[in-house]
Order: sequence, then C-alpha cells, then structure tokens
Amino acid sequence: MFDFPHASITYPHQTTHSVFVAEKFDPPPSWIHPPLKASDLTALGPAETQIEELSRMEKNWDGYGALPISSATKYNALSVLRGIVPHAPPPDITPNPNGTISFEWESPRGKAHLEIGQTRLSFYINPVEGIPFLNDSKASDIFLNSIIIGILVSSNLFPLQRGTTSITKINLVADVSSTY
Repeated sequence: MFDFPHASITYPHQTTHSVFVAEKFDPPPSWIHPPLKASDLTALGPAETQIEELSRMEKNWDGYGALPISSATKYNALSVLRGIVPHAPPPDITPNPNGTISFEWESPRGKAHLEIGQTRLSFYINPVEGIPFLNDSKASDIFLNSIIIGILVSSNLFPLQRGTTSITKINLVADVSSTY
C-alpha cells in the first residue's frame, strides 16, 4: 500500500546519501493510531464490522458491474474510522460502485462526506452556517487527515450543547421560619 520511492539527500559540503525502504510495510490500524477509550471502542465495533462486510462483496455486487472493495481501501477506511471516532460520531458507511467506501454525516447544522479509496481521500463539509470546505489528499496521510476530519465534523455538525438550566438544586425544609 505505501510506496516509498528511492530518495537522495544532499547536505552542503557532503556527498549524496541514499535512502531506500526495501519493502512495503502495511501496519495494522492499531499501530498508527493511539489506543482508544472504551467508549470509542463501543462506537467502533459496528462500524468496523460493516467495513469488513463490505470488503467481502464480490465483483458486480450491485448488478451493474460494481468493483469490489480492495484490501487497501478496507485498510484505509478502518484507519480513518479509528482516527475520526474519538472526535466525531460514527458515520453512515456505504460502498460505491467504483470500489471506494463513503462515510457520511448529517445533522441540522449541515452535511459532510468522505470518500476513501486505495490511494486517495476526498472530503467535503457543507455547514448550514459558514463556508463549505473541500479537501482531496493522499491516503498515505491518513493519520493526520482522519483527526482533522473528525474535528471538522464534530465542531461544525455536532458541537457540544450547552445547557441553559441550572444544575444546582436547592431544597428548603418546610418548617423553616423567617427571622423577621
């Protein structure tokens, strides 16, 4: 999945040093993201299961020639999910006929959509108030992008609600007399 090209690094007054990664490394999502809290794991379970199920669909799963979900797309979707869930609610997850997976959120405050493929992520958010935002990036930037997407979705579509009622409760005993 990760393709690390051969690179040359030249320092002033020194010879050229070559950097090369000999083989591709495909770490499990748990190696990329920090451990999740128990509440995050509860939200992740059904979403991860759904992604696993989508990745098992055969070619032509929709009857119109749809492509199957590749293992790279599945891995990317699971990684993005693990980065988003600590910051935003789990998304609605749907497969696309082109072999990608979509994450969607909707609230009275707007809509957001993330499409995940083998090598690219495409995200947009359209809040009711404010300016729409669009980002297209490489899947290799999953860690940072998933956190940013989670924060954008949460802050624009699901902000914390602040109560207007008091949480202080005062009980008066019935036989209290006035000092007047």
